[in-house]
Amino acid sequence: MPVAEGYEVFTLQSEPEVQALSQQLWLRHVGHHWRHVDGGITLYVLQPHHVKVALALREAIDRGITLPPPARRFDTSTLFKVLARTPVTLVTLVASTAIFLAIHLGGYWGLLAELSYYPVIVNERGLSFLPRSGEWYRVIAPALLHFSWMHLIFNSLWVWEFGRRIEAAFGPAMTLVCYLAIAAISNIAQGELAAPGLFGGLSGLVYGLLALVWIGGRVRPAWCVGISNPILYFMLAWLVLGMIGVVDQLGFGSIANHAHLGGLLAGILIAGLIWIKQSVGRSSL
Repeated sequence: MPVAEGYEVFTLQSEPEVQALSQQLWLRHVGHHWRHVDGGITLYVLQPHHVKVALALREAIDRGITLPPPARRFDTSTLFKVLARTPVTLVTLVASTAIFLAIHLGGYWGLLAELSYYPVIVNERGLSFLPRSGEWYRVIAPALLHFSWMHLIFNSLWVWEFGRRIEAAFGPAMTLVCYLAIAAISNIAQGELAAPGLFGGLSGLVYGLLALVWIGGRVRPAWCVGISNPILYFMLAWLVLGMIGVVDQLGFGSIANHAHLGGLLAGILIAGLIWIKQSVGRSSL
């Protein structure tokens, strides 16, 4: 049954049994953890379909059957299934990459002006920024702008890592709403709270998805597979270092700190709303 810790499977009595079974579960990429309860050690898995896997592994171990490690092979059908389950995340990454290539390799620099938060004019004094009036797409579009290969790759890896978990749990429609809301809030935070300037990137979305995945993994494990605390601490430390100016001093370039913080707060807000909605739904049953 699903509880806050995950899906309870069974209880073992000895540490050797726990270690043997845990090793087999990790080999099969089954997210799980153990909890000491009433003199025993209870197994919880994070996904409902892994309950049968855990039961089958325990039965095999009890019978003394030697379990071969799962075969590792490149399965194109599995890859396509993963991509098919994450259309919003995939389209986001493809669009970001295409825009980056069009600007930096194709020379379509006008896209910077078209997709920036503020309309940009290039003159002999450099860049001038005009007030944004009526072009509401500009509150979303800057998320698709990147200014270096490292900028693009770093953001894309984190969006894929966090976004595919959210999309697998919520589905494409809800994921699209979350992406648009986080991008809008993070861009508005940067555009309105900082001095006018050229900014962009998926990092605001990254921090929003970070909050969603971490909170989901903590309070509702059935939402998605959560992230480890070291990843959370690293991302938050990077945010703090950016806010106090250390990242700039290290030579990594200017950081859109308000966008990062805005994205994080947007993710926390969305996670809270989803948690309240689900809690109300369960209490009404």
